[in-house]
Amino acid sequence: MVEPFCPACDRLVDPESPVCRCRAPVPVFVLAAGPYQGPLRKAIHSFKYQGQRAGATDLAALLVPQLHRLPATNLRIVPVPLHRRRELARGYNQSALLARALARHLEVKSDDKLLRRVRHTAPQVGLNRAARAHNLRAAFTADPARCRGQAIVLIDDVCTTGATLHAAAEAAVAAGATRVYALVLARAVPGEDR
Repeated sequence: MVEPFCPACDRLVDPESPVCRCRAPVPVFVLAAGPYQGPLRKAIHSFKYQGQRAGATDLAALLVPQLHRLPATNLRIVPVPLHRRRELARGYNQSALLARALARHLEVKSDDKLLRRVRHTAPQVGLNRAARAHNLRAAFTADPARCRGQAIVLIDDVCTTGATLHAAAEAAVAAGATRVYALVLARAVPGEDR
């Protein structure tokens, strides 16, 4: 289990506070099931890059204890969307599969229409923090009718710098979400390649 952290400075944060000690506004609080290494890394790679879609159920089960740590109730489960081109190339959105599997564990629905990726971006792998943030500028939009007044839980596979989650959360907040959390399978270990 990885404690909640600020995507701007990597410090541990209080999920009840809207501002980190680094003074950065934190639009999203991130919880991870574990570090991105060992068997978890291998399972994520098989799921994401080798078409092992059936792994979504077991991987989503790792997120259930993290979800129960969140202070809000009546959370809306939302996968981080892929751009249509990338989803067609891969054949599926791994985050959407995770969100649906998590929703089944909880007997709720996931909402894969709340967020949209409107701009195709270069892959994030190999980019530093600043380049990742720049790459994702204005990449997401959110549906105000679905966001307004909602506490949202973004679902993704890996958090490296938090740039993707940050950009998605900003779109949700701009559309009226009251709070945004993120659950990821793994948090990248600083200094290790993704």
